Amino acid sequence: MKKSHESSREYLIARASHLAPVLAAIASENSFSKAAEKLGVHQSAVSHRITQLEEALGFALFERTTRQITPTEYGRVLCAAAIESVDVWDAAFDRLEKFRTSGTVRLSVASALAMKWVLPNLASAQQAGLEIALDVNDRPVDFSAGTIDAAIRFGVGPYPGLHSSLLKKAEIVPVASPGYCAGDRVFEDAVGSPDVTLLKDAVGERDGTDFSWGYYAGQAGVQINEDANALAFDRADLVLQAAINGMGIGLGRTLLIEGDIAQGFLKAVGKPVPMKSAYWLVCSPEFAKTERHGSLLGWLKTQMK
Repeated sequence: MKKSHESSREYLIARASHLAPVLAAIASENSFSKAAEKLGVHQSAVSHRITQLEEALGFALFERTTRQITPTEYGRVLCAAAIESVDVWDAAFDRLEKFRTSGTVRLSVASALAMKWVLPNLASAQQAGLEIALDVNDRPVDFSAGTIDAAIRFGVGPYPGLHSSLLKKAEIVPVASPGYCAGDRVFEDAVGSPDVTLLKDAVGERDGTDFSWGYYAGQAGVQINEDANALAFDRADLVLQAAINGMGIGLGRTLLIEGDIAQGFLKAVGKPVPMKSAYWLVCSPEFAKTERHGSLLGWLKTQMK
C-alpha cells in the first residue's frame, strides 16, 4: 500500500487521535460491523475512515478476511494507544460527573486535626446532611489523581493552582495537665525550672508553619532554652496527649486544644500568640464550583466559629 500523499507527523497524529474511539472499538470487538454498531454508525463509515488512515500512514493496520479482521503489528501499536486514550477520557468524564452530582465528600485531613477536631464533630456533619469520607494523611494531596475532593491544610496559604478558602486563623499557647505546674506557676517561671519538660512537635519545627517553641518565644517575649528537658514527637496530637499524661508543657494551637481544655484535661499556662499560619480548605478549581464544596465550606466555617 502506497501513500496517497505525503503527510506530516503532526497531521498523522491528529488524524489517528481523532479516530481513537474507532480504533478502540475495533480492537475490543475484532469486527468492523460490531465496532460500527457499538459506535452507532454505519459499517461503511468505519471501513472508510480506517482505509483513509491507512493510506495516510502508508501501511495496513488490519489484515482483512471474509470472516475476521486481525491487527497487524502497526495496528496493535495504534489500537493499544487508542484504548489508553479512551480510558483516560472515560476517567475524566467520571470525575466531571462526580463534580456535578451530590454525594459523599472525600476529605483529607492531617492526623492531629482528625483526632482532635474532625472526628468529634462528624456527628454534626451528618445532622447537617453532609456525608464525609475521611482520609487521614499528613502528606499533601495530589488532586489530579481524582481520589480526594478537598483537604484541610494548616499553613500560610493560599496555595497556588488550588482553590483556597480561609477557614480560621490560629493561635498557639502553652498547655499542660492541671496538676503539672505545681502552685499554678506562670509559664515564664515554670519554663526555667529544671523539673519542667518542654514537649515539641518536630514536624512543626521544620515545616514552615511557625508551630514551634522558637516562634512562640520570639512573639511572647520569653526566654526558652529549647534543648533543656525537651521531648520531641512527630505529631501535634501526640504532644498534647503527652501533656495530658503529665509529661510536660506542650505547645497547643487553635482547634487542637479547645476540646481537651473544656473537658479539664489541659489548661493554658501561658498567653496565646497569633500565628501567620491558618486553616484552609483547598481543592481543585473544578470541585470548588460544586454544591458539595459549598455545603462542606459552610459546615466547616460554622463549626469553627
